[in-house]
Amino acid sequence: MIPIYKPYLPKESLKYAYDAIETGWISSIGEYKNIASNKLSKILNVKHCLLLSNGTVATHLLIKAIKYRYPKANKVIVPNNVYIAAYNSILFDGINDFKIYPVDANLFTWNADYSKLPIEPDENTVFLVVHNLGNIVNVPSLKQKYPKSIFIEDNCEGIFGEYESKMSGTESFCSSLSFFGNKNITTGEGGAILTNDTDLFKYLSKLQGQGQTETRFIHDVLGYNYRMTNIHAAILLGQMDIYEEIKTKKIKIFNMYKEYLKGVDGVYFQMEEIGCSHSLWMFGVRIEGNKSYMNAKNIFESAGIETRPMFYPITRHKHLQHIECIDTNAIKLNNECIILPSYPELKDIEIEYICDIVKRYSKEML
Repeated sequence: MIPIYKPYLPKESLKYAYDAIETGWISSIGEYKNIASNKLSKILNVKHCLLLSNGTVATHLLIKAIKYRYPKANKVIVPNNVYIAAYNSILFDGINDFKIYPVDANLFTWNADYSKLPIEPDENTVFLVVHNLGNIVNVPSLKQKYPKSIFIEDNCEGIFGEYESKMSGTESFCSSLSFFGNKNITTGEGGAILTNDTDLFKYLSKLQGQGQTETRFIHDVLGYNYRMTNIHAAILLGQMDIYEEIKTKKIKIFNMYKEYLKGVDGVYFQMEEIGCSHSLWMFGVRIEGNKSYMNAKNIFESAGIETRPMFYPITRHKHLQHIECIDTNAIKLNNECIILPSYPELKDIEIEYICDIVKRYSKEML
C-alpha cells in the first residue's frame, strides 16, 4: 500500500533528539525549546513563537488570545469545510461565547469563498482563516477589505506557504501551527502559536504552563498543560535543519502530479490565489462528476493507494448540526476531491502509477 503520508526523518536530523535523550532532558524543560522557538521565529520573520503540545491546543489558544485582547468580539467567520479542530477550538470554553458563521467553499481554491460572506463584518467580527491542504488564503488582501475586523489563522496546514511575499501566519493577530506526523515538518505531535504582540505572548506562555506566576506553585489564572517537551523541540530543530531538502522533494512531487495529469478531462487542481504560494502540504485532485469519495476510496484502495477525502461540511458533525450554513460547494468538493499520497520520499514510479489510476477513474466519470 502506498501510504497517504509518512514523515521524513533521516538519521542526521535526529541528532538533537538523541542528545536530549542521552542528557535526560526529555520533558518540558530543556535548551532545545528556546533554540527551536528562536529559529522558527527567525525563519518566519515573526517576533514570538510559543511551542505547544499539538496544533489543536495551539488553535484553542488563538481563541483565548481573542478573549484576552478583544473581549467584545462575539462573531467568528469560519470556512465550511476544514478539519474539525478549527471549530472545536471555538467551543472549548463555552458554546455561547461566539456565534459561528460558516462560509461556503470556493470550487476552485477549495478554501472559503470570502466573496459570499453571511454577515457584514464589523469590529467585533473575527475571521478564523484556514489554508486548506496548504493552499494559502491572501490574508493581507482580506485585511485591507475588512480593516475593522480581527484576523487569526489556523495555519496548521500552511506552514512555509506565502502571501504577498510574507510567510503565512505572520500577518494576522496570531496564528497556530501543527507539527503532527503528516505535516511538512513534524515532531510526531506538536504545535505552536505565532504573534508579534509581546504582551499576548507572555499571557499565552502563562496559560500553556498551568497559569503559574513567577512564584513556583502559585497560579493566578486558569491555565493548561499545553507545553511542548524538550525532546519534541529537539526533533523540530532537526526538521528545520533539513527543511530545504524537504521542500525540494515536495516541489518535485507536486510538479510531477501536475505534469502527468495536465489536460486530463474532468480532473482539476487547487487554484492558487494571486500573490500566494502553496505550502506544498498535500496534493489533491477534483474529479468532476464523482458522486462519492467512498467509491473513489474503494477503487484506489484496491489498487494499493491510500487516499483521504476533502474535509466534510460543518453540519456533518453531530455536535455542530445546529449551525446554519450554505454548504452546496462544500458538499460537491467532499464528493469530488481525492487527496493523494504526498510524502517527501514518494518515488517517481509511484507517482506515475497513482496518476494512471486517477486517469482511469476519471474516464469512468465522463
